[in-house]
Amino acid sequence: MKGVTQIFCFFLPWSLRRRVLNYFFGFSIDRDARVGLSIILADEVEIARGARLGHFNYIGQLDKLEMNEETFIGNFNWVPGLSRRLNSSFYPKKPNRRSELVLGRCSMIGHQNYIDCTDRVELGAFSGIAGARSQLVTHGVEPLASRQTCGPITIGDYTMIGSGSTILKGVKIPKCCIIGAGSVVTHVKPEPYALIAGNPAVQVRKMPEDAKFFSRTSLVIK
Repeated sequence: MKGVTQIFCFFLPWSLRRRVLNYFFGFSIDRDARVGLSIILADEVEIARGARLGHFNYIGQLDKLEMNEETFIGNFNWVPGLSRRLNSSFYPKKPNRRSELVLGRCSMIGHQNYIDCTDRVELGAFSGIAGARSQLVTHGVEPLASRQTCGPITIGDYTMIGSGSTILKGVKIPKCCIIGAGSVVTHVKPEPYALIAGNPAVQVRKMPEDAKFFSRTSLVIK
């Protein structure tokens, strides 16, 4: 019902639609933020000043969607979740699990990506999932125990994920790293300023700490 109501609201001017989302759904969307023709089913929604959520995105039943200042999510992204409110019988060994998508200041997600938020996915400030068709997967199966398992994914500040990459559950990528396009990241060493690539992804070489990408003050790269 929540999704159907939002679809009908697509026909309203944005200023009025924002008020409807805030008042009837309990969202917190800043007056200087913008949400396109997208469905948001998260229990808690915080979209700060200057944040932009594009068109035809599906934000599923997360515990929380948090977009901090000047963040950006493109078009056609699929973000399923598993809110604790649903009282799922899965993941009994993860009592503190939170189904969340958190974007730090000036971070971004491009287009046509799959972001599984069974567990928390967090992007640090000025980080990004660039290009298209990357997958972040926070859940999986333990074959020996024959049970579902999950783990959060954390992407450090000023880190870029190349197009078509796959990041698996439990991965914590340090700050100031570049993940090469098409990489499959199952684990990484906790070392910043690294170029990481391959399947499975490994550290290829160190990145210069004075690279301008790591000292940006704006989301937009010109």
